[in-house]
Amino acid sequence: MDLLTQFQCLFYSFLFGFVMSGVYHVINRFLYKIPYIFRYILQVGIGVLFGILYFYGLVILNDGILRLYFFVMIFIGYLFYQRYYAYYILYHLEIFVRILKRIIAPFVFFFRYINGIIQKRVKKVKLKWQRKKDQDTEDS
Repeated sequence: MDLLTQFQCLFYSFLFGFVMSGVYHVINRFLYKIPYIFRYILQVGIGVLFGILYFYGLVILNDGILRLYFFVMIFIGYLFYQRYYAYYILYHLEIFVRILKRIIAPFVFFFRYINGIIQKRVKKVKLKWQRKKDQDTEDS
């Protein structure tokens, strides 16, 4: 493996560690309300997917040769993300979610209003059917 290929693989490993930890962090932030067992299953699935993507990238770059220092660079990319970017990513993600909630709020109100009207109609129909059913049983 020549020197240029090694530098490309090192940069790829660093960038992959950075992006992988960022995506993993954001996905876990969105899934914090679901039960633990489902979250662990999703985390394992995401880990397997990232492993496949990493190895596929190495196959493209250097025919899939794994070296220990590639994993060290993944870890350094993870540390770089955690130290310098994790707080800012979550901060901007929370702002984005707040803006999205404000945009969606009128639609949620409208659908809840429509749902309330439908539920009132359903109750009236159920009462009417029960009265009709009671009258049918009294007649027989």
